[in-house]
Amino acid sequence: MSSSPAINPSRPDGSELAQPTSARWFKNPSYPERTHQADRAGLATTLKSCDEKITAVRKKLGLLANHPRRAEYEKIFHQLQGGRDQIADAASRMPREAGELYHEDAERLEFAKQAFARFMARWDAVAS
Repeated sequence: MSSSPAINPSRPDGSELAQPTSARWFKNPSYPERTHQADRAGLATTLKSCDEKITAVRKKLGLLANHPRRAEYEKIFHQLQGGRDQIADAASRMPREAGELYHEDAERLEFAKQAFARFMARWDAVAS
């Protein structure tokens, strides 16, 4: 019996694919490596800041039990919660993404932070 030659994968242009190292044998070598794990702490700090602001708004909203503009205050409060949820979604996804997906989530996070800041400014203007 003759042994068959070892199959060596190659690209369409004829160049050979790099073989994965033993430490990364389970990863696809064409997929960009995830290098954003260090961002997790900063993203958690951003989310914690939003949570603290929402907690303060919730306390103040609780004091306005029979206020004539309570419905307006509640609407802004719910918008703040929505902005916080968008920040949480982007912050949870970003460290796990690579390449262009990371940049899309970074842009999504920036828009969510801007929206949250607008809602906080609106709360401050209405509640003062």
